[in-house]
Amino acid sequence: MLRPEVTVPDQALFAEQSLPRRAVTGLAWTRPVLAGGIFAGLLAVLVRIAAAPLSNTDTYFHLRFGSEFLHHWSLRHPGSVSTFATADWLPTQWLSEVVMARTEEWFGLAGVAWLFGAQLVALMTTLYLVARRWVDPLLAILLTTGALVAASKGLSMRPQTLSFLLVAVTAAAWMRTREDGRLRWWLVPLTWVWAMVHGMWPVGIGIGVVAVVGLALDRARTRDELGKALLVPVLSAVAAMLTPLGPALYGAVLGVGSRSQYFSEWNTPDFTTSALIVLGLMLALAVVLFVRRGRATWFDLAFLLTAGACAVWSWRTVPVAAVMLVPLIAAHAVPAHGRETQTRPGRVELGLIAGAVVLGLGALAAAVPASADAPPAQPSWADPALSSLPAGTQVVGEWDWGGYLMWRYPQLDLLMHGYGDTFTNAELERNTDIADLAPGWDDELRATGVRIAVLRPTGSLAYALEHQMHWRVLHRSPTIEELQAPPGW
Repeated sequence: MLRPEVTVPDQALFAEQSLPRRAVTGLAWTRPVLAGGIFAGLLAVLVRIAAAPLSNTDTYFHLRFGSEFLHHWSLRHPGSVSTFATADWLPTQWLSEVVMARTEEWFGLAGVAWLFGAQLVALMTTLYLVARRWVDPLLAILLTTGALVAASKGLSMRPQTLSFLLVAVTAAAWMRTREDGRLRWWLVPLTWVWAMVHGMWPVGIGIGVVAVVGLALDRARTRDELGKALLVPVLSAVAAMLTPLGPALYGAVLGVGSRSQYFSEWNTPDFTTSALIVLGLMLALAVVLFVRRGRATWFDLAFLLTAGACAVWSWRTVPVAAVMLVPLIAAHAVPAHGRETQTRPGRVELGLIAGAVVLGLGALAAAVPASADAPPAQPSWADPALSSLPAGTQVVGEWDWGGYLMWRYPQLDLLMHGYGDTFTNAELERNTDIADLAPGWDDELRATGVRIAVLRPTGSLAYALEHQMHWRVLHRSPTIEELQAPPGW
């Protein structure tokens, strides 16, 4: 006997085919309306976040470096904004930085804030459409919301946000290849662009390799088909060498690993935070869906293990895990017997999404000139005092303030800042010793010749300079103070 045809559009994971027709019709209307409300609410939240002043100080060193690439530096032989950073380095995200800097030149910080909103909205929309490939609107927007919450610590006006978007696109592309056997050759030129946007492009190649290994273990393709599939990550790796930096780009990316110990975003995540709890729930849901279906392929397990490894590796890779799980969960939320009745977004839904996005970004464009065209507020004395320091003045500041200081006061010669690629490991070790007051830190600071400090009054370095080394406080406020070394320092 043939199974009756399912006519409601939300038949996937939560289908209730045994309900009376009136109840089913009610569900058919309720779920999309609820999904639309959540989509609009999430869009509004992202727009509001982007409309605030740009508070992530790393945003500002990207603006400074982008300006240098536009007007002074070459890509293959970039300079340094500090005499204390002398590494031989190559840029891994120069295209994003150039776009950011040009936007600031044309539209000020308001334009950069709008770009931030555009990145967030693009990530949200991409995740929703990726999930919508397999599941109904309500589950798609719930997965999207969960992924954004899990990835929230890594979402700021930095090029890495674009990498998270491209990870989601790449993972979804290989999930679809597993289903229909068609290779997505467009992943090759996508990697070429990605290699100029941000240094996380090897993750996309790695996802491709994991996918091909999974297909091989599942014996789902012939040897010739697997060979062709392997060409996608191989050609993607070649494409990365065809950017303006050439093969040297590989060395620049590999060099990041040797410096990761000096930056908190590469630390092991705190699994008690709300973001990691949400990510843990997403991982658990993926496992439950595997068990519910009664079988998990090697391809599935390879993707799940990759996402799990990213979840525990570092804060930097937590968002990678979150966005990878969206297509993985969505693809398995549809029971095997329901795949022939999957729904995909139609013209009306796509039109509503496009309209909501345009409306949201339009509202953001109207808001940012008044709300985000200036950096975060600082004490009234700070700008006159720091702007009046002579060109080349050597300054020790908080490590995480370096990006803002180099952008706002380009004449300063900063001892430390967050663009780690430009420092040697020995220089990073020196900066760490000074910031942490390690044994001998005062001798290391003396050796630099620095005589001006811009620090948090509550920090240990500020306290040690004032009370142990007898530096004089020139200006002080609750959040920032300027100190000067005593004569004979």
